Amino acid sequence: MTIKFVICGLEHSGTTLISDIFRQTNNVDSGFEIGVLLGKSPRDFPQIQPFYKHMVSGWQIESDTLKKICDTDSFSNFYAQLKLNSKAISPKVDCIFDKTPRYFLDVYKNYEKVKVPFICMYKDPRSVVYSDYKRSGKPEDFISWYENYKTPKIGYLKDVYTNSYIKWKERESQSFNNTKDIMCVSLENVCLNTRETMEKIFNHVGYEFDIKYLMLENLKYENTRQPQISSRIPFEYLNGFNKEQNALIEQDFALLEDWFYA
Repeated sequence: MTIKFVICGLEHSGTTLISDIFRQTNNVDSGFEIGVLLGKSPRDFPQIQPFYKHMVSGWQIESDTLKKICDTDSFSNFYAQLKLNSKAISPKVDCIFDKTPRYFLDVYKNYEKVKVPFICMYKDPRSVVYSDYKRSGKPEDFISWYENYKTPKIGYLKDVYTNSYIKWKERESQSFNNTKDIMCVSLENVCLNTRETMEKIFNHVGYEFDIKYLMLENLKYENTRQPQISSRIPFEYLNGFNKEQNALIEQDFALLEDWFYA
């Protein structure tokens, strides 16, 4: 048995939210993050930090056991043994999924390792910058913070945009055979067109969406911003940044044109 599907995306773009909605279904679950697909085989995983060491608590698995299940060249075997040995997964669970945002950096390369449906989350670059600014403590000197921040961030987002998003968009238009297994979704659509978007996401991985899942009962982790979907989530930058700051971000991140919501 391998995983049922994979959730990836930009940091703070709703990957945990989508994970929590899927956990409302019967017999589907996951630990927090994995990261094993970042290596050529599971044998590489112990050297992929901090993902590997976080698995011990994130999946409630013994260190020695985790080391043993990495002793394989098969990702399917790795996931099967993870399900069997993780105390975070109930024996009643039929299928597990992998939620690791970093896979979005090169989603097609990672897809080839497991060939299951991928859900890739992204959001408006202004929202990306505001999330990072807020997590930096909202320094009073925004310009100094921004000038040190923007170059590496733009470089990373450009790689994601080129390697994954644009490739997905081109393949979708050309009807590539594996296009159906990759789905890119904006956080804005999840929050503003919730039912339609969630039905598409669930259908993409072979499940039926139920509106009651949006109640988000019995959250497994505390990382979800709020226990419901809110239209405020992706648009905090509208109040958090002034007109000049937003204009600066729009100019510097313009190469990510498809990700700007409006």
